[in-house]
Amino acid sequence: MPQRPLSSALIQHNVGLPCQLEDSWQRSLNYGLTRDDDTQPWVATSLLKDARAENAWISQLVAPLLSRLRPDLASHPAIMVMSDAAGLVLETHGNSDFLHKAQRYALAPGNLWGEHARGTNAIGTALALQRHCEVSGGEHYLSRNAGLFCSASPVFRPDGKIAGVLDISTPAHLPRHDAAAFIRRAVCEIEHAWTSSAVGARRWLLSLHQDANVLNTAHELLLIFEDDTLLGANKLAMDAFSLTAGHFGATDLHALFPGATLQAGQMTLDAANRQRYFVRQTPPERRYSGRGIAPPAGVSPEKEKALRILNAGISLCITGETGCGKEHLARELYGKSQWHKGNFVAINCAALPENLIESELFGYVPGAFTGANPKGYIGKCREADGGILFLDEIGDMPLSLQTRLLRVLQEKKVTPLGSNTTWNVNFALVCATHQDLAARVQSGAFREDLLYRIQEFQHRIPPLREWPHIDNFIRTLWRELGAATRGLVLTDEAVSALARRPWPGNVRQLISQLRVLMALADDGCHILPGDLPGEPLPSSPPVIVPAAPVEEKAIQEALGNMSLAAKKLGISRSTLYRRLEKRQTAG
Repeated sequence: MPQRPLSSALIQHNVGLPCQLEDSWQRSLNYGLTRDDDTQPWVATSLLKDARAENAWISQLVAPLLSRLRPDLASHPAIMVMSDAAGLVLETHGNSDFLHKAQRYALAPGNLWGEHARGTNAIGTALALQRHCEVSGGEHYLSRNAGLFCSASPVFRPDGKIAGVLDISTPAHLPRHDAAAFIRRAVCEIEHAWTSSAVGARRWLLSLHQDANVLNTAHELLLIFEDDTLLGANKLAMDAFSLTAGHFGATDLHALFPGATLQAGQMTLDAANRQRYFVRQTPPERRYSGRGIAPPAGVSPEKEKALRILNAGISLCITGETGCGKEHLARELYGKSQWHKGNFVAINCAALPENLIESELFGYVPGAFTGANPKGYIGKCREADGGILFLDEIGDMPLSLQTRLLRVLQEKKVTPLGSNTTWNVNFALVCATHQDLAARVQSGAFREDLLYRIQEFQHRIPPLREWPHIDNFIRTLWRELGAATRGLVLTDEAVSALARRPWPGNVRQLISQLRVLMALADDGCHILPGDLPGEPLPSSPPVIVPAAPVEEKAIQEALGNMSLAAKKLGISRSTLYRRLEKRQTAG
């Protein structure tokens, strides 16, 4: 589109504007906007939900930061606004009482603040310039925004692309003088945390700075490498080494630092011959189930995928047989995830009575029901805010409760029992089950839409009998249980015998048997195959006596009235219940 020169009225109004804002005003004019435009572009709720789902960095990286920033935000009439890379407002936090009602609405989630939508403004102009920007009062292109002072900085992903913008807005007559430093510091922490989370199986981080005291802080330069290929960096490193998105995946470590050696205690040289201290960060050794036990070969890459899913805010469903360590894996992932500063809140959906699960999950107000705590209870969902909610045996959740859980997961809002107040919650969801949820859907026992919501990614833990190198795992587990302190030796023959067992109870059963062995053995004993506890015999399947045709017809006709059915058959109701159980088991 050809550029039109600014009108004389605009030029006169623009006296004293920084050059970058004069250019922005020119772009605003070229978009066809006028200063008295009163439209407020926004998107539909469904599109806002989609945008929030695509920008999980806000819930993963900004939400934990906000808990620390809230006291500082509360000290001044200010709000923090988070937008995506198109200028769509996704979240707003802080004190909005100072804003005029129209401005409060305009900064609410769902509003568009790109330059094309609202002319010169901190969010849209920061996106256009790809750097920090402040716009105060009449510097806004639209007159309706002249009551605001705004300071905004773009947030860069480790791959060099812009993820969105962080903005702080205050009254124009009460600007926050440290707004630029406040926002830049917050963005720096977000970009550092985002880059730090990239460490993985073959990925390592190189942190550098001219001041050794700055290492391991948010102000260090961070570079991501896979083997020796540069994959990404935080914005501080991009600026220091003049890196763009095109360098990532196409630049070698030695091309970036020609002739440099990365040895502990030494310094490295950059292309400008400047010395920098460095630390090479490699992923910590992955351990099993929170017990300090190395996992079997072949499991770690799958765990790596699950961790990425969790950090991205995607619902994770862990499946596997009873005793295979589903909750242990969930806790291990939690400890390594972006959610580790929040709580890990677990609830067993199969262990609680149906009438208590709802109050446990969503909480209740005082006096909500008979027997309720007189002080009320906030519920597991609110306890998990900022952390992980772990729903074990999700397949056993009552059908009546599944609808409400689905609504909470979609809206991230919780209303306690007996209350009209709604609470915002932000947590990562991890579910676990030994059941076939798809089959439960087919039988009508589980909602199909809830299945899609909780099983966005499935991680299957194989049964112990399928693990490769199970003999090595048994030896490691034996040591971790403290056998060495008593001089107990598990012979190779005993290990082989244990490895051949089917282990229907999986890791839980294996640990129990090893503990039994240790309890029965004398100090310094060498344990042989003959010392092993016997394998439990499989339980015999129940004998099903098919119902006679007359009995079958009576049961089918009177199934809705158990007393009538029992009377027709000439048996007691308890006997009828037992026969129905046998029929269901047989089916």
